[in-house]
Amino acid sequence: MSEAKSRRYASDLMAGQVALVTGSGSGMGRATAIEMAACGARLALFARREEPLEETAEMIRAAGGEAFVVPGDTRDEDSIEAAMGRIKDHYGQLDVLVNNAGGQYIAAARDITNKGFEAVIRNNLIGSWQMTRAAADHFMYDNGGSVVFVTAISARTALTGFTHTVAARAGVTGMMKTLAAEWGEYGIRLNCVAPGTIKTDALGRYPIPPEQWKKLNRSVLNRMGAAEDIAGTIIFLASKLGGFITGEDIYVDGGETLHMGHDARDMINPAMFEKRERGDGKNE
Repeated sequence: MSEAKSRRYASDLMAGQVALVTGSGSGMGRATAIEMAACGARLALFARREEPLEETAEMIRAAGGEAFVVPGDTRDEDSIEAAMGRIKDHYGQLDVLVNNAGGQYIAAARDITNKGFEAVIRNNLIGSWQMTRAAADHFMYDNGGSVVFVTAISARTALTGFTHTVAARAGVTGMMKTLAAEWGEYGIRLNCVAPGTIKTDALGRYPIPPEQWKKLNRSVLNRMGAAEDIAGTIIFLASKLGGFITGEDIYVDGGETLHMGHDARDMINPAMFEKRERGDGKNE
């Protein structure tokens, strides 16, 4: 059992469980993995880049927890199959899957190519499906389990500049609900956690000047969320505390959705969304 102390939960809350967290080399994935280890879970850390995973693993081990690094790509079935085999050999079980990996880029809808749209769908929706199907096939149909998808509040509202990822995240939510209805008989619970604006390193990758960050903070609590805020909700749903919860889409946004949809046009680059003249001389 981990010697670390959880800030929210008992240190044995997830004792005896094995949890796989995708995208656990940074941000919300790393925070979730560290907190799960502090609750007694044994971790499998999955992402494309091995070095950040090793950093997360060292943090967990330094606190007395157990972590196993499994590099892989959620978009690649062979990679996923290999990872499941390694987890089976190392731990012999998998009780929790957190589908946290994903990614997108900002672009006005008229500038998104079909190839770009498909890439984001594959990364966020198809990748989550492939991981979930593999976890069920290898472990959960026989023993039950819990799957948590990390989506976004825009899956139910809107976010200009992110048509592709809003479509993907909404697809994940619909998929989750349908799987929850189908797989309940196997003892598999599936839920979504939809973060609002969370201050992680990933936020700095978008072309948003620091002075504009305040506009992104629409939380009625007057602060941005932290990765640990998301981790705490994921653990609640994944553990026995959420043992009678399935098919739910939990918003962790500090009340941000009380303001309805996002509009990024005045936050990032207003000119991106201005009317342009088409080749035929007409405005679009």
